[in-house]
Amino acid sequence: IRMNQTRANQIRGKSLETQLDRLCERVNAMGYHAHKNHPKRLGNGTRVQGEPFDYEILLPNWHACFDAKECHDTKWHMQKKDIIQTENLKHCKNAGCEAFFLIYFFHTKQLVKVDVDEVINVLQQGSKTVGAEKGGEFNIGLIIDKAANELH
Repeated sequence: IRMNQTRANQIRGKSLETQLDRLCERVNAMGYHAHKNHPKRLGNGTRVQGEPFDYEILLPNWHACFDAKECHDTKWHMQKKDIIQTENLKHCKNAGCEAFFLIYFFHTKQLVKVDVDEVINVLQQGSKTVGAEKGGEFNIGLIIDKAANELH
């Protein structure tokens, strides 16, 4: 099933993570695996450790690890936890996975995929800000298409 371009690139009152959670449900319903990581918490709910990154999707010819961000500014301003997630994602890329940040920029209504190596380049230049131009537009529906093609 192809999502139309407008729907895929605009988030209409729903958070990016809500859409990605639905995507995981669809991938799992197709017989593959996708999940959202969660932070470690104590029994009383106190957060002990953040998740290494948000999502993993495993298809026969595509294994992706990524973190989802929503950005209300023209650039994503990285925080300490984002730098730790970058390191974790780089380990995934070293193991052969596609590893990236999926960033929704509200001002342009763009969903952008920024490869972890591009984020590392930004950090190595002494910056902690990433603009949409560092990545390419991303269509969530393409993941479903990838999974559906594996079934044929």
